[in-house]
Amino acid sequence: MKKLLSFFLLFIIAQTSVFSQNIDTNATKRVRPKVGLVLSGGGAKGFAYVGLLKVLQEVNLHIDYIGGTSIGSIIGALYAAGYAPDTISRIIRSQNWKALLTDKIDRRYINFEDKVYAEKYIIDLPLRKKSVGLKEALYEGQQVNLMLNHTLNTVYKTTDFTKLPIPFLCIGTDLLTGKAVELKSGYLPLAVRASMSIPGYFTPTYYQGKYLVDGGVVNNFPVMNVKKMGAQFIIGGNVQQGLTKDIKKLNSFAKILDQVISFNRVAANEKAYKNTNLLINFPMKYGMMDFTSYDSILAIGERVARAHYAELKALADSLNAIEYVPANKCNAKPLDSIYINDMEIEGLKKLKPQFVSHYFRDIIHKKISLKKLEDKINYTYGTNYFDHVFYQLQGKNDSVRLILQLKEKSLGTIRASVHYDNDYSGSILVGATIRNLISGTKLYTDAVLGPNPRARILFLVENGRSPGLGVKVDLYSFGFNTYEGNVKTDKVTFNNFSGSVFLNATIKNIYNFRLGIKYDYLRFRMQYDTSELNELINDYNSYGNAFLAFRADTYDNRFYPRRGFQTTLMSKYVRPLSKGWVQELFGPAFITYFKYEQAFSIGKKFAFRPGIFLGITFKGDKSPPLQNYFTFGGLNTANYIENFQDFTGVKFSQQGGLYAAVLKLKLQYQFAKKNYLLLRCDLGNNSEELNNLFTKDSFMIGYGLTYSYDSFIGPLELTFMSSNQRKNFQAFINIGYWF
Repeated sequence: MKKLLSFFLLFIIAQTSVFSQNIDTNATKRVRPKVGLVLSGGGAKGFAYVGLLKVLQEVNLHIDYIGGTSIGSIIGALYAAGYAPDTISRIIRSQNWKALLTDKIDRRYINFEDKVYAEKYIIDLPLRKKSVGLKEALYEGQQVNLMLNHTLNTVYKTTDFTKLPIPFLCIGTDLLTGKAVELKSGYLPLAVRASMSIPGYFTPTYYQGKYLVDGGVVNNFPVMNVKKMGAQFIIGGNVQQGLTKDIKKLNSFAKILDQVISFNRVAANEKAYKNTNLLINFPMKYGMMDFTSYDSILAIGERVARAHYAELKALADSLNAIEYVPANKCNAKPLDSIYINDMEIEGLKKLKPQFVSHYFRDIIHKKISLKKLEDKINYTYGTNYFDHVFYQLQGKNDSVRLILQLKEKSLGTIRASVHYDNDYSGSILVGATIRNLISGTKLYTDAVLGPNPRARILFLVENGRSPGLGVKVDLYSFGFNTYEGNVKTDKVTFNNFSGSVFLNATIKNIYNFRLGIKYDYLRFRMQYDTSELNELINDYNSYGNAFLAFRADTYDNRFYPRRGFQTTLMSKYVRPLSKGWVQELFGPAFITYFKYEQAFSIGKKFAFRPGIFLGITFKGDKSPPLQNYFTFGGLNTANYIENFQDFTGVKFSQQGGLYAAVLKLKLQYQFAKKNYLLLRCDLGNNSEELNNLFTKDSFMIGYGLTYSYDSFIGPLELTFMSSNQRKNFQAFINIGYWF
């Protein structure tokens, strides 16, 4: 301890000789040296800096300047803005880091049709004007930008970072020149976002006329920059691990990337270390991408910082003996609400401003919560027209201008997936989404290649809250068995071409309404029926319907939901259009059905998922065409024919009728990461006559147990099931997303 006190005594004497002012005949007045805090980059490891900030507060050491790079810029900016270390800890713990770092938004924000068309693919690639390309980086940092805006909005009025409660700077790297760029002014959340734009992981950030990537590429420890601000004593927090000599340790994308980036900053680090008066290293086993290990990293940070408590306390006491300056005030908290006076939209090339502005029209000239503003941002991003939707708050008072900074997506996306199950067999799905063929339009296409081929085209003209126009074309060839009881009687094949035109309206990306007309050109044939009737029906014939549909989807996860619901209400008037035997056998009918499924979370592991299906047909003396029957069986959750519904323990399409009622009960249990058990029970019936719907003899009860693994190609499932219609247990295998 004596050596430590002697060190600080010599330090004070040296500073006295350099910084003396107002010399009189008796003594020289000493001037308190300025202290700078520098925090290096290092990804998730930078959470350790919170422990250092705690100790700085406890020893009453005032920080005059802060500089940081990458994660150091995030922690440094929060402290510079006035956040307490404990508050920063809570911010870290409150984030869903997996979603934050992968641009994942809550599913309720996702465009309704993308929930239908885009959630069942393994790979996707951007489609550009003349070729299929690769992404600029894995992610845009959409959610990171929202998080930074949310936490740093308390200082949105401050555009000169030296005017923050603690003067601050961070470092970016100019992508075109490779030179370090000192960021000391502008919009703080975006400056920090630029400083942490890890090359290859996050896209470059356009800031003040430059395309910037992570400052750690060339200057990961900006000691010299902070000294230029006026700091005479530097405290350095360092989580860099240096270059790795063991190739076996370079066993991940993140580690290799960190190694490559480190090549360029070795010389800069050596100079920074030499100019650091008190260097505090935070050694740990965790890597730069271990963001979900925040509790352990925070604990390491506090333990290491407390090992330096005596040094920091002695420094604080020595400085306060010269001139007492209390520790920095830490009372900042995010804004709850703000008055939006005006809005500006930047970055649009193909879309019209009206397409975006309608999402925000009810918040202009109003005081709104920041939560509502963030919802608007997420809904806009969820339309899937944009790579990112960043925003800035601009103003010198409590009334601000909202600036939206948009980056439109490329022309389109092409995708692919694979699937196998017992009923549809193996198949490959290829699809594409094309945007803005006409401003504000989307074209969805997909094709199933396999024993049951299918091709779909959906073209939508989207008008935001106002109804748009939709055109859909669907072609498929689909075969299934028919039964009497449990005995197979025939195999029916539907070959169908259909086209529909409809008005389309979607509200909040959750609720969808359609009103339109549909034309079917269909042939159904029975493989083993050799009757004269079967010869007749081999021809294609025309059918038409007018329909009104309502759909909604608020599930938090399409395949393993723990909260939310899905529902469909369909009403249609159907009639045969061809003459001859078609009109002799089939007649017009009004058909309606209602499907509703809900998910309730029960603790951390369980979810209860009840559901119902009700269908009714109003007809005259003739039945509607066969494709309009309610047909039950199998476990397929995505069927080519909308009236086909899954039913546990019953063979696919085993039973059909004009009236239907089913109660579905599922208990979902997650027993390990990505591993689930699903206990299922279905009770119900369908019948040709309404009076027979609930008769004891035909009532179906099915039950089963499913093991499911959430793999990168979709659910891998094995189900054992049975029913009162088929006493023995049967196995059902599903591999991949349902399509």
